Amino acid sequence: MQHAFRGLDLAYTLALVSSLAVVSQAQSTPATAAYVYIQIQGPEGAVYGFDASSTGKLTAISGAPWKPAGMIIGSNGSRFLSLGEDLLHSYPVLSNGAISTAVDDNGQFEYDGLYNDYPGAACGIGPNGVKNAVLDHTGLYVYILNANGSDACAAYQSWQILPTPGDNGDPNYDGYTETATSAGQSADIPSILGNETYAYADLINSDASLVNGHSSSLIGFRRGNTATLELMQFDEADPTLNGGAYVPYRPDASPSGNFLVLQLYANGLGMGQLGSYSLESNGNISSTNTSSEMPNSPFYITGTTFSPSGNMFVTYADNGTNTEMGNGIQIYNFDGAAPLTPYKSLLNGTPVDQVGWDNANHLYVISHSTNTLYVFTVTSTSVTQDTAWSIGAPFKMIVVSK
Repeated sequence: MQHAFRGLDLAYTLALVSSLAVVSQAQSTPATAAYVYIQIQGPEGAVYGFDASSTGKLTAISGAPWKPAGMIIGSNGSRFLSLGEDLLHSYPVLSNGAISTAVDDNGQFEYDGLYNDYPGAACGIGPNGVKNAVLDHTGLYVYILNANGSDACAAYQSWQILPTPGDNGDPNYDGYTETATSAGQSADIPSILGNETYAYADLINSDASLVNGHSSSLIGFRRGNTATLELMQFDEADPTLNGGAYVPYRPDASPSGNFLVLQLYANGLGMGQLGSYSLESNGNISSTNTSSEMPNSPFYITGTTFSPSGNMFVTYADNGTNTEMGNGIQIYNFDGAAPLTPYKSLLNGTPVDQVGWDNANHLYVISHSTNTLYVFTVTSTSVTQDTAWSIGAPFKMIVVSK
């Protein structure tokens, strides 16, 4: 009997060890934090995909590269969008993050919206026509910019991306808003507030007399009942400047709270400062920052973004070989209407084309100059580099949190 019990104990122990080994192996496999998509070589280039783990490790998604039509513009996790010359393309995203760009006999896989058949499309027609697009925070609406074309105007079309495609699966046109532009003036895509109520964009004026300078004006939008952008009038109160005035540039709306960050250039010149603005319930914006409080940028900024929680703000620069204008990344702590405070600098001297965040504190960075995708883990107490993945000629990146 004693030996029988011992045998039973041994069998039970082996089973327990085996079960623990399975559990341990399962626990040791990092979960997917995000899918990262990179288009290479230009707006018609192939797209590569990566599964980014919770530890910042990258694994290539099976089936890549894909060839969606046109420039990639975003994804809501179930649909992947690209913008062609005439069509807004919508592709299913498979369970492993792969993009289904194949089309079967019934056209079930790719869904198109012919945006050039709707009002405002003419603004992007002609030799100087510009087409771009951005998704809102819900991932259910996309806004297409048609600008600087033969009609000297900028139009913002609103499209709904159905979570479950209807009979034909096409994106649904939702309306548009339009503003006039003058010679040498270019429009930008809107930056949308996290609560989806307001959005702001630039009308940038070309002025050859400004060295490293800016001349621009802001335009504002409110979202209608159907999420269509509606052009609005609003008041703007900028920080004061002794001996002149600040030129506001490139609004970036916070994903959390009613706040906005603007690049501010003293009389349109220099590397610029960063100002924090509060938004009122009617869309007016104002800043209580002073010139002495606002941080000075270490480089000529070419792009900005918030972290998903809104507690950090990132500026970056790709100024090529112009060392005087600088390159790299600067991370700031953000606290609503209070002045931003510098936190960490990354990749000093490296031209940075684009950055993106996931919801697991990872910052993704692409540099065409170094042909590299970088991954950093950024928290309130530390910044570490997780990965540097070689990828040829990265053009545009989309990060989709899992």
